[in-house]
Amino acid sequence: MSVVVSAPVVSLPRFQVTTDELLDRITELYPDDPSLSVVRRVIRSTTVHTRWYSRPLEQQFAPAPSLAERTRTHLMDSLELAEKAANGALFEAGLSASDIDGLVVLSATGHTMPGLDVLLMEKLGLPPSVRRIPVSQVGCTGGVFGLARAMEMVTAHPGSTILMVCSDVFSHYLHRGDAGLDGMILKGLFGDAAGACVVRTEAQGSHMELIDSWEYVHPNSHDIVGSRLDCDGLHAFNSPRLRHVVEGAMPRLLDWLKRSAPPGSDPAPRFVVSHTGGPRILDAIVAGLGCDPAMVDLARDSLREQGNVGSVSVLDVLERTFVKSPAEGDHGLLIAAGPGVSLIAVRAVWRPWG
Repeated sequence: MSVVVSAPVVSLPRFQVTTDELLDRITELYPDDPSLSVVRRVIRSTTVHTRWYSRPLEQQFAPAPSLAERTRTHLMDSLELAEKAANGALFEAGLSASDIDGLVVLSATGHTMPGLDVLLMEKLGLPPSVRRIPVSQVGCTGGVFGLARAMEMVTAHPGSTILMVCSDVFSHYLHRGDAGLDGMILKGLFGDAAGACVVRTEAQGSHMELIDSWEYVHPNSHDIVGSRLDCDGLHAFNSPRLRHVVEGAMPRLLDWLKRSAPPGSDPAPRFVVSHTGGPRILDAIVAGLGCDPAMVDLARDSLREQGNVGSVSVLDVLERTFVKSPAEGDHGLLIAAGPGVSLIAVRAVWRPWG
């Protein structure tokens, strides 16, 4: 039995912000910061040219009236983007809400109970019997993590149709008080977006067949990337050590690729759908795979045009891969790194026909 994913759909919020505009805003807010020149240089080194925010730039990095208000507006914006992406994915797959048997929802930002999954069910009109997997603690690995879970759901329940939705609205949790270099870099790196796709046993037209998945959590690395919660809300953190952990984990990934490849076939991927992370993370993935640097060009394009949009990044790169279209039968790799530090990968095959 095959498990395939149809072309994803990514939705962006209203407000596009260039890096020049963002740096002007940062200069306005921190005019006496002695490290401002370093901050400006490092933000430009992220290679992000534009990112999209759910609220106007002049409202960014301002204190919210309360954590409750921050949570409320975040949920409203996250749900709006998620609904738009989900409806687009259903249309792309030629399906209606009543065709969905399972729902996988991922978000690295905000916290409510019930969660985004239940609200999406109501907005989309999904059957009340859908199987749900809501996930909020895997961060940037979310896109690949969600595809792996959706693949398992279809395998466990043949004939099922699974809708996967990612929605990350980081801008609500970029705080003015996070004025250290790490906090400033994240202000330049992150953007807002949602994405969705359908996973099932067959599809018409071009699709990607999902073959197998791999996961690895590096021991004693939980303090490298993630978020913490205080009275202002969530605060993201990201250490430069992340690159070294990713580099150190790549031999394990290569070993899995060799063991899981069909007998007599080349285990090296012919295309790579990578989470955007940042330039150094992409460099680490290229070095670890020993692949042509051009294989992550679509990820670099996504990073440049949208910034790091968390769990949505892989779906954006996957959407770009569908447009570029690998050669028929090419084996590829979907990969992401995130909190844990965890790495997750999915082997896939490109099928340009139904």
